[in-house]
This record gives sequence, structure tokens and C-alpha cells, in this order.
Amino acid sequence: MKAIILLTIVLVIFVLLPDHHAMGVCPQDHNDNGICDTMYVELYPSDTLFSKPGELIRVPIYVTHDIYDATIDSIPGFMIPLCFWDNNPSKYCSVSRYWNNTSVYPSPETDRSIFRHLDGTTNWMMSLSERGLGEEWDLRIVQLDGTYHFWFYTVAVSLQDRLFAEGSRVLLATMTFNVQDTMTICIDSCFFPPSDRLCFSRSDAVTYIPRHNLPYCFSLSYRVGDVTMDGVIELADVVYLISYLYRDGPGLYLPLGDVNCDGIIELGDLVFLINYLYKAGPTPAC
Repeated sequence: MKAIILLTIVLVIFVLLPDHHAMGVCPQDHNDNGICDTMYVELYPSDTLFSKPGELIRVPIYVTHDIYDATIDSIPGFMIPLCFWDNNPSKYCSVSRYWNNTSVYPSPETDRSIFRHLDGTTNWMMSLSERGLGEEWDLRIVQLDGTYHFWFYTVAVSLQDRLFAEGSRVLLATMTFNVQDTMTICIDSCFFPPSDRLCFSRSDAVTYIPRHNLPYCFSLSYRVGDVTMDGVIELADVVYLISYLYRDGPGLYLPLGDVNCDGIIELGDLVFLINYLYKAGPTPAC
């Protein structure tokens, strides 16, 4: 009797408790026993201060991926269809072809490539291209409709193309927005015609949906009174405003100089700004 009870307990343990291999798997990809593959879409930190029309806003796409079994788990393809919308439809907001192309190094359009390095952050695809070994992926497609879609598709198609087997938060691509005014922008995954959605692929041709942080929203704003657009309100802004008003100085963006919020830039704005800085006056905020 005791032997039967002991055997039952052992069987229950084996059934209910997965082995070490199974405990590490991700629900999205059961062959992944490391950190679950994850895609992050984020506003680039240096672009959080929005100050004037025509501002370029950069949104990097990062990927976290580690190898459990290189023969299976490496990534040879990304399908990343993204849609975006904003809360200021009367103002211009676009992801244009001019600022989002698939050229990689060397190319005169490198500074507009979705694969370019980003202020000291190395892009994985361009880094491969710079080696001159042909390891960058040959099939790179970005489809834009000029309004609210960024469909991004890239695949390793030749034997030279190095499969994606990198580590944590590797820069894969960068979306560049041209934004006319302040607004909140939201990005989410969406449908890619004719039949695809967000997915990564494995070397054995299995596709899966990675973890991600979508939908992702960010707000762009400026500081009223920061007419020099350096992120702080200080004496230099007073000097700039005086130069604009009385010395035929350089122009400025109206919402920045209209510190008393009456719709025009005049002496009252200068007085308001001086009071704020040196007489504990109210904060400029329209």
C-alpha cells in the first residue's frame, strides 16, 4: 500500500512540475528558454522637448533577444506593422518617405535611414553594413501611406546575412515623425496587407508574436517663455525677446513668446517674463 502511495506522489510531481527546460520557456515562443523576445517602441529621450513647427521626432524600435539554441532560436525575419494616431488632427503629423528609407552605410541618405546610428547608439543593421562583409540583411521594406501607417519588413535572405542573435534592447530601426505642433501621438501594432500582423520568425520558419509595450503614447509640448528653445527659462530668453521686439532680431515661434497668452507678442510678454524671473510673478503657461 505504501509503495502505491509513494509511486502516486512521484507521478504527481513529474506531471505537475515541469523540468528545468520547460520552466524557462516563453508563452510566445516555446523554444525560447531565456529572456522572452520583446519589442520596445519609445520616444527618443532627447526629443521629449518639442519647440517649433517642423520638428523631427524620433521613435526607436528596440529588440531584446537571446539565444537558447542558435540553430532554431535566431531571428531571420521581422514583420513590424505599426499604425499611429494623434489628438490634434488639424496639425501636420507624418512619417514621410524622405525621413524614413532603408538605405544603409555607405549611402548619401544614411542620415535619413531607419537603420542609422542614433546619437551614439549603434544600430544593429548599419553596424553590420559598416563591416563590409555583406552581413546586413538584403531584403528591407518600409511601406508608408503618408498618413498613419509604418509597415516595416526585413528578412535575411542570403547565406552572408547574419541572423539576429543579439542581447538586451538592441536598436533595430528608428521611425522619424515630422510634427507641426503640440499633440499626443499613440502607436500600436496593426494589420499588414494582405494577411500579416506583428511577428518575429525563427530559423525553422516558425513565426510568433513577441512581447511588446504597445500601444505606446507620448506627448509633445513646449515651455512657454523658452524662446531660445534650450529647455530652460532664463535671462537669455529675456534678451532674445527684447532683440525680437525692438532690434529686428531673429524670429520665434509664437506660442513660445506669447507668455501672457493674449495671442500676440508685445511689451506685455516681456514684462510678464521679467516678473516671472525676478519678481516671483506667475509662471508662463497657456
